[in-house]
Amino acid sequence: MTRISDTQTPEAAITRFVARFDPAGIPAQVLAEGRRSLVNIFATAFTGCDEAPIAAMRKTGLAFSSSETCTLIGRPERCDAPTAAALNTAAANIFDFDDTHEATIIHPAAAVFAPLFAHAQVAQVSGRDLLAAFVLGCEVECRMGNAMSPYHYAHGWHITSTCGIFGAAMAMGRLLGLDETGLLHALSCAAAQSSGLVETLGTGAKSVSMGGAARNGYLSALLAQNGCDGPALPLTGPRGYLKVYADAMKPECLTDGLGTEWEFGKNTYKPYPVGVVLNPVIEAVLDLRETDGLRLEQVARITLTGHPLLQQRTNRPDVTTGRETQVSAQHAIAIALLTGRAGLDEFSDPAAARTLKTGRPTVDFIDDDSRAVDSVGFMIRTKDSRDLTRDIDHAAGSRAKPLPDDRLEAKLIAAATRAGFPGDTRALMDALWQVDSAKDAGAIIALAGA
Repeated sequence: MTRISDTQTPEAAITRFVARFDPAGIPAQVLAEGRRSLVNIFATAFTGCDEAPIAAMRKTGLAFSSSETCTLIGRPERCDAPTAAALNTAAANIFDFDDTHEATIIHPAAAVFAPLFAHAQVAQVSGRDLLAAFVLGCEVECRMGNAMSPYHYAHGWHITSTCGIFGAAMAMGRLLGLDETGLLHALSCAAAQSSGLVETLGTGAKSVSMGGAARNGYLSALLAQNGCDGPALPLTGPRGYLKVYADAMKPECLTDGLGTEWEFGKNTYKPYPVGVVLNPVIEAVLDLRETDGLRLEQVARITLTGHPLLQQRTNRPDVTTGRETQVSAQHAIAIALLTGRAGLDEFSDPAAARTLKTGRPTVDFIDDDSRAVDSVGFMIRTKDSRDLTRDIDHAAGSRAKPLPDDRLEAKLIAAATRAGFPGDTRALMDALWQVDSAKDAGAIIALAGA
């Protein structure tokens, strides 16, 4: 069996970090971000718990479930831990309303939180241990994304799925108490299963890859615990993960400042259920509607100047489903001008039908590499030849303008209400805010079951 304790590879640094890092060394701000992320991800799990693709995954998975031990957020059914990990992750990410690591566009929490809470219902786990594992797993996940960006996502890999499996494997390995060698093998098992395609965005298949990232990350740690081995350099070897999945790997992103500079501490939370690059677009539209009285019927043409991802991901004028509208600039602009809102109902199948019938604006995109993903230059030419402009430097919900805790609570309350949740939402939120003082973390997710 490969031993790496005394080597200096990136794999050795990562596994040593996950195995040995003292939770007392995690900065208070990073732990606070962990709690905020958990409140946010439970909110988004409620939003997606009864969507059609999740129902299909649930029907498929429950037929093979080996027990009824674990909670499905917002649902009455119970199932085994790997199935719960997959279903809760898929529900939490289906609307892309979950957290965002801006440098990579990874949604860090989804694939990591669900395996941890599922396992906490089959084995006694303290909230302190769960929170530490969650933070460490998300940190590795974000660093994996940094090591492959921007090529990996731009080339078509769904980075939240592909990197999420590593976060899940490392978080679960930490919770299981794996040593460096065991964590190395868990990395190998995760690398062998990493998958997910941008082409699936807006469809149920994207949720399948997200569920797979959580379930297979969980199983990667269990496989390693039970003796399944892997190569010494699953990430940086000649045909290792980074060489295969990136054009020019940056292994230093895995290790530089590890344990002192926290990528997960840069996490952000969305005010709208859309791709993160649309947040500043919606903010500009709502302001123009409120301040200038702009209405859709007045619009002749729109020009958006933004990060290249804005055009790559959201230039979708003819989408027909609610899921697809989450990544359509044309729909987002039209529905915000029509309703003055940008909530879940504005990115539904009826909303898609409405903007198709009413007409979506013509949008020109100008790519600007100097723009951050949370910014946009917005210009509207009206039918009476006026030019209305807005320049959003940093949208609400970005690192520069983070959502406050009460907005995260409001997000959870609204999501639970929309899902018809019969339980005590206040008790659930209080338990999440105080997760690191819980003796039994499994009891927290039990509060979220219908």
